[in-house]
Amino acid sequence: MNNFNSINLTLNQPIVYNKEKELQTQDINTVYQFLIKKLDNSGIASEACININFETSDSISFNIDEVGYAPTPTQEIIDAVQSGEIIPLMDHDMEIKSGLYKIVQLPFLPDDTNLYSTLMQITCSNLKDSRGNLYLRLIKENSIVILAQVIIPLEK
Repeated sequence: MNNFNSINLTLNQPIVYNKEKELQTQDINTVYQFLIKKLDNSGIASEACININFETSDSISFNIDEVGYAPTPTQEIIDAVQSGEIIPLMDHDMEIKSGLYKIVQLPFLPDDTNLYSTLMQITCSNLKDSRGNLYLRLIKENSIVILAQVIIPLEK
């Protein structure tokens, strides 16, 4: 059993994505594998995100609310980030809104065998509510590494 470290973070701007409209499944593993393959074939700093609703009682259930993708940032966005300026937002139809969040940086990239159990462990150990949502964010850090984060809203 992993003990995942987390930090609280205030997003001053939303993180924006365009919805993956062709995905017609609620199977988290299928969507996750689709996004990993898409990021493998994308440029550095591209990202993907799964907005997941959860409900806990005697068991836990996860349902996908929306799925998004953001391509490699433009030079304008890179320059804004490096200089600490407001980041120009691309046209988008999905976002992680600005606000207060708990972020869990996973020390590994989950696979088919441990994705569900990883989400279950983070949900049960970090959330007080019996229902809510979280974001599984995937970031292509370099040509061979994809990072995974779980982002949990701390404000409603």
